[in-house]
Amino acid sequence: MPCQGAVAPLTYQHVVVVMMENRSWSQVGGPGFGALSYLGSLAERCAYYAQWSNTNPEQDSLTQYIGLTSGVDNPATVNDCSPSATCSSRDDNIFRQVRVSGGTARTYVEGADRPCSAAGNAAKHVPALYYRGTYQDATGTHNDADFCDAEVRPATEFDPDKLPTLAMFVPTLCNDGHDCQNSAVDAWTRVHIAAMLDGNDYRSGNTAVFVLWDERDPEPNLLIAPSAQPGPRSGAGSHASALKTIEKLLGVPVLEQGQLADARDLRADTPI
Repeated sequence: MPCQGAVAPLTYQHVVVVMMENRSWSQVGGPGFGALSYLGSLAERCAYYAQWSNTNPEQDSLTQYIGLTSGVDNPATVNDCSPSATCSSRDDNIFRQVRVSGGTARTYVEGADRPCSAAGNAAKHVPALYYRGTYQDATGTHNDADFCDAEVRPATEFDPDKLPTLAMFVPTLCNDGHDCQNSAVDAWTRVHIAAMLDGNDYRSGNTAVFVLWDERDPEPNLLIAPSAQPGPRSGAGSHASALKTIEKLLGVPVLEQGQLADARDLRADTPI
């Protein structure tokens, strides 16, 4: 059983974020995934929100991914632009937070065969490629981009038995639903989400898994943890609230920027 209503730990050692594409609840059979058998079976036992909003409903994927990882509706990362000096974010972000705290942040890109690459996928779905801010920590001055080779990796390296502190998993444009039907998404999750939940780290009770969609309010969502209780949960979620909750789950400071100031901590009504 992936969600058992167990006592929630104060913090988790690992959080996995799996990103899917271009669906509202009505396009997956309504809240609870009535049109997707595997995700529907998880929703019967785990938590989800019937109301969920993205970062900016007037924008496409990139804005939502940057908002999910920084809390900022960034005017420099719009219209799915490609990573460049002008299309980039210098804001603090969850990857930097984990890194500075001494943890490991990894983005696993399905289809890529080399580090710091979106080949075989889409750069607009890999937010770590866009962060280029300079910051200081106890070891000196750094730039987010300096860590791209180490932190953006081919998905073939993902090991559910040896998870990093934060893992963002980016399926291909078919498997995430961007180019293919719900059946492809459900088939992919039946293999890959199941492997995560069967992994040593999840079974040890120290891992939470967020399955999120990027746009088309209200976005489907699924929060999986040993302590999660069946949804739908009360209230409403958002990309910013997911980020705030992930920060709290990992025990890193909540960023005081963008939409995070007004975002809800989902732990208030979802005991994860």
